[in-house]
Amino acid sequence: MKTPANKVFLPQIIFSVLLFLLGVGSITGWIFGDRRVMAGQAPTAAPAQKNTFDSQAAYSEFPPGRGRETVLRLCSKCHSPTIVLAHGQDRQGWENTIIKMVSMGATGTDEDFTDIADYLTANFPPSTIPKLFVNKATDQQLATLLDISLDDAKAITAYRDKIGGFKSIDDMKKTPNVDTKKIDAKKENLVF
Repeated sequence: MKTPANKVFLPQIIFSVLLFLLGVGSITGWIFGDRRVMAGQAPTAAPAQKNTFDSQAAYSEFPPGRGRETVLRLCSKCHSPTIVLAHGQDRQGWENTIIKMVSMGATGTDEDFTDIADYLTANFPPSTIPKLFVNKATDQQLATLLDISLDDAKAITAYRDKIGGFKSIDDMKKTPNVDTKKIDAKKENLVF
């Protein structure tokens, strides 16, 4: 039995209409100031307020300048801003990262994202120094970067896991029986 032509295309028409409505909703939100709510976030009618924490002390690795507070405010909603320290990029790279973050749900104004791109481009250019996220690093990665034995690297990761992660190089240097001079020698490579 042959299926009528109008039934064959019905799912495709419904799919097309849904895509159209999704696009209209996205454009409307963009034009009229979409106030999307991310998981764990309360809806707001006004633009987000600056965090009340002392970001100067909390993120001393971020030099002062226009866009600094915006980076700390917006980026810390989903992850630690210190992730920036390991990923120096040129302007195009930072813009691509911002586009990716927006596609994953980051919210802000066009001015916010321009300030973030300007700040990150000026202060976190591409680096020739390899960076390592200490709290995610394997024993082998730590041993290689710090030029220490695998046993010393295992001691660092065991201590890291015992205390729930390192917040700073000083925390890392509290690892029993590890040569702190080797850690200090590679501090520019370490991201906490």
